[in-house]
Amino acid sequence: MLPSFFTRSQGLRKLYCGLFTPMLERRALTQLEVDILLFLANNPAYDTARDIVERRHLAKSHVSAGIEALAGRDLLERWKRADNRKTIHLRLTEAAGPVVAEGRAVQRQYGELLLTGLSEEERGELARLLEKISENVEAALRQSP
Repeated sequence: MLPSFFTRSQGLRKLYCGLFTPMLERRALTQLEVDILLFLANNPAYDTARDIVERRHLAKSHVSAGIEALAGRDLLERWKRADNRKTIHLRLTEAAGPVVAEGRAVQRQYGELLLTGLSEEERGELARLLEKISENVEAALRQSP
């Protein structure tokens, strides 16, 4: 039997999105747009739409629309490497800095809410176990059709 944590994962997402609501309203952004900005900021080695789709398991069409909206607001820009003119890379603009900083603060708040009452040792053990579970999920997804 799985712990209720895994069967209530929608509650985790609801809490996460709820914490972002004031920021989204203030900045007139969608959750997806902020998720894209934070993904790019927190994962500098992954800078293409494909990376976002594959690593966040989001619909290609949604990511594409989010990128288009963010580029239109000058929060990110597209570029191509001289050695590979086919792949379009993404990078945050200077204007995205305050949005990323605020988003990271919300992410920290979320993390603290989830980890309240856990010792440093328990937090470390939890991180290790969740990483293992994440690897299992990724492996299972690679094997499924």
